[in-house]
Amino acid sequence: MTMRRTIIRTIFAAVLGTTMAAGGAAQAQMPTAAADTTVVLGQPLTLNLGVPPAGTDCAIQAATLNAQALVLVANGQTIPGARASFGCSAKGELVGTASTSISGNGDDAAQRRAAWQTAFSGFFSLAGAKTLPVAFGPATGGITTAPKMVSIQGASDRDLGLAAIWFALVAALFLFAFFRHFGRTDAITPIAGVPMPANYRAPYSLARFQLLWWSGIVTASYVAILTIIGSMDTITTGTMALMGIVGGTSVLAAFQDRRPSDDDTRRHQHAAAYLAAAAATPPDQTAMAASLAEVYPPSQGLLPDLLSDAAGYNIHRLQLLAWTGVLGITFLYEVTRTLGMPELSANLLALTGISNGTYFGFKMQEQQVPTPTGTA
Repeated sequence: MTMRRTIIRTIFAAVLGTTMAAGGAAQAQMPTAAADTTVVLGQPLTLNLGVPPAGTDCAIQAATLNAQALVLVANGQTIPGARASFGCSAKGELVGTASTSISGNGDDAAQRRAAWQTAFSGFFSLAGAKTLPVAFGPATGGITTAPKMVSIQGASDRDLGLAAIWFALVAALFLFAFFRHFGRTDAITPIAGVPMPANYRAPYSLARFQLLWWSGIVTASYVAILTIIGSMDTITTGTMALMGIVGGTSVLAAFQDRRPSDDDTRRHQHAAAYLAAAAATPPDQTAMAASLAEVYPPSQGLLPDLLSDAAGYNIHRLQLLAWTGVLGITFLYEVTRTLGMPELSANLLALTGISNGTYFGFKMQEQQVPTPTGTA
């Protein structure tokens, strides 16, 4: 795991052009961390338990503790994970070492992160170090050795800085993709004789917004978590299910947009009105402009495009947009709080599915092109 973290950090540092890669790699390869220095989670934590009582052999005492399968206990909170290892120093002092790894995506890794969060008394202290009483005890609870005060930090400043940079870069990439091109509806098929306006911009798509929103959040969170804990296995089942719901909605929405509909008939009616206005003597420029705007509906702005159709603002679009925003912010909150992808509950996924299903059901009835005036 140490070698994997070193490689990942070195690659990230090289891409960013930082000169701190060598120093960070050397720090990651430190075999132990003394109790009087700040321990960054992920480094082994070593406690000097002192010389055993007179008449007690250090080696025998170490063997006895090793047989008890003890784990770390920080601030009274048992940290599940790898067993502590005990030995004797050159001075005959009893020394115990245990892992503080918080990497991984299994239940055991989630339990370790949750335990450290509890030990930090609330939010997971990422930046500032906290001095906590640390001891060794049984995995079932309690302590066996005398507590020692240790300064512990959730993540190194360097890792946090890299994580913030990578998150910002990935998020900016998805924002650029959305506003540049990928957030708009598919190009509208031109109608012969009716020229498409210069610099025409199609309206923004709510389904595409949702897909890019979640793709950006999940991808940026994954890269940030990878930078800090060095684990590539951080995607939860709930996250995959969420992306499946969002992706499915986008596919259905695109399929619906490509189906022949009454909007196609109305577009051709507006096209006929445009050609009639153009053939008049002199050409009716006002009528031509009005008809052209209906043949090729332009973007009205981000929020109007996402929340409305030809009939105006729609409640089903508002509920999907609001739920997408709220759940996305909550998702990011959990990522920063636990240093892991949240495992979304069945109820949250069901509510997301209902929200998307409601949106698609109403979308099938939407009218994007208004009926021409005077047309039955």
